[in-house]
Amino acid sequence: MRRLLERSGVDSLLVTDLSNVRYLCGYSGSNGAMLVAPNTSWFYTDFRYQEQVKTEVRGCRVKTISRGLFTDFPVEHTRSIKRLGVESANLTLAVHNALKRRLKGVRLVPLKTDLVLELRRCKDADEVKAIEAAQRVTDRVFNDILGIIRPGISERELAAEITYRFSLRGENAFRPIVASGPNGAKPHAGSTDRKLRKGDAVTFDIGCQRNGYSSDMTRTVFVGRIDPDLRQVYDIVLEAQLRGLAAVRHGLACRDADEAARGFIRNAGYGPYFGHGLGHGVGIDVHEAPAVAHTSKQTLTAGDVVTVEPGIYLPGFGGVRIEDMVLVTRDGCRNFTRSPKKLIQL
Repeated sequence: MRRLLERSGVDSLLVTDLSNVRYLCGYSGSNGAMLVAPNTSWFYTDFRYQEQVKTEVRGCRVKTISRGLFTDFPVEHTRSIKRLGVESANLTLAVHNALKRRLKGVRLVPLKTDLVLELRRCKDADEVKAIEAAQRVTDRVFNDILGIIRPGISERELAAEITYRFSLRGENAFRPIVASGPNGAKPHAGSTDRKLRKGDAVTFDIGCQRNGYSSDMTRTVFVGRIDPDLRQVYDIVLEAQLRGLAAVRHGLACRDADEAARGFIRNAGYGPYFGHGLGHGVGIDVHEAPAVAHTSKQTLTAGDVVTVEPGIYLPGFGGVRIEDMVLVTRDGCRNFTRSPKKLIQL
């Protein structure tokens, strides 16, 4: 981190994004910040976490601040700092103004690049192990859920079951997407009281955190008779996903990975119905760098963990998305996702 700071034109960095804080020092609470200076690092929190930091925070000196972290930021820690980098994508205007009032003579420099997030991209062996373990749990929960999908059960009931089954295994689930019938045309649909019907395609987007690292997976299944048009859409999405997976490797432009899947969908006549990127990075957060999209200027690098998730969404009719999570390697990728992708008819 300090090597990156030397090249960024700032003396020190104030880290306020809690995922970045966790990556740098291990803290998992809800209120904290870090100051990374040339010769030392400080971690700040309040009274509620003063015991927690004793077992979690490493590599930092710790200070508990009785009032607001930023309205009462320790001035003495910035006396030698002229240019303090701040995370422009995370810092609120209120916090920025509070720091300006507090730190006289220190110039706050909004950084265009999230330096910590760039460090987080390349996963080490322990991070890969945690992500892989989270995905194993996700595969098991999906397999459990297949046994209770039936006409008459609601999206909301299925979402509650998914969350419950993750919690039974001691994991924190992100809010699952359960989108049936026409709701499947909404890529990030919220689960509703709509009850499943025969002929529905049902999209499940689920995942959890294990040891602080995330999983992410999407599968689409069918209830009863399958509409021939949706069967064709499923086959197109599956082939597009397989082409995307085959393209992923170290050194490939993210937009080219996207095009490997998008081009197939476009040539099949469904280009306008695939409106999001092919995938995204996964780590401490479910969505992080890199962006695997046709608009991305990033390049895949060995150590990235990314999703490959093309979809086709037909308004008023339904949709299909298939998502795996993979580790980018020098000669391709390693797929963490084990749930079947062959068409499932229940």
